[in-house]
Amino acid sequence: MPPRAFISFEMEDRWARDFLVQQAKDKRNDIEFVDYSVQNPWDSSWKTQCKERIGRTRGTIVLIGATTYASEAVKWEIAETARQGHYMFGVQINSNKTHPLPIGLPSQNVIRWDFEQITKWLTTWV
Repeated sequence: MPPRAFISFEMEDRWARDFLVQQAKDKRNDIEFVDYSVQNPWDSSWKTQCKERIGRTRGTIVLIGATTYASEAVKWEIAETARQGHYMFGVQINSNKTHPLPIGLPSQNVIRWDFEQITKWLTTWV
């Protein structure tokens, strides 16, 4: 069974999260995604719930759009993923652009949008 993944993304890039989840369903595989959409990123209950949700996964997929690098919530989710010792990789969501990376996301762990590649990365989370 493939590992559970937490998806970190900027709200303006929600379309990419929805597309990724839909691709997983369309490909009829067993990948399960978890996300917790941020209403107020510095509300203490959000952080508590986010820690718990990251804790129930093997790692985090960071969807990288134009403003992701500046998102305090995304940076916090990356730091929490690292603090928990979980796997992490990023996906550039626009095929024709390379967006700046948020702090804490290693550049060698970033790929272009390609569902087969995403699946391949997930299979390394053992």
